[in-house]
Amino acid sequence: MRKALVVFNVEIQAVSWIEIDIDRDQSLLELYDSKVPVLCLAKPDLARQELCCYFFDKTAVLLAIG
Repeated sequence: MRKALVVFNVEIQAVSWIEIDIDRDQSLLELYDSKVPVLCLAKPDLARQELCCYFFDKTAVLLAIG
């Protein structure tokens, strides 16, 4: 997922992103343990919108960032 996001960032559209190790946060581990890797969009209201899991979904990312 990381490699695909880096390619997207260079070839399609630059986006800001951070990588989080869910094993360090029990609440994230409970939410996403079976979905790793997972890519979420952090919204201004601190909500997370899950965009894709297991594999990078370019279409979902493009739709989410509009």
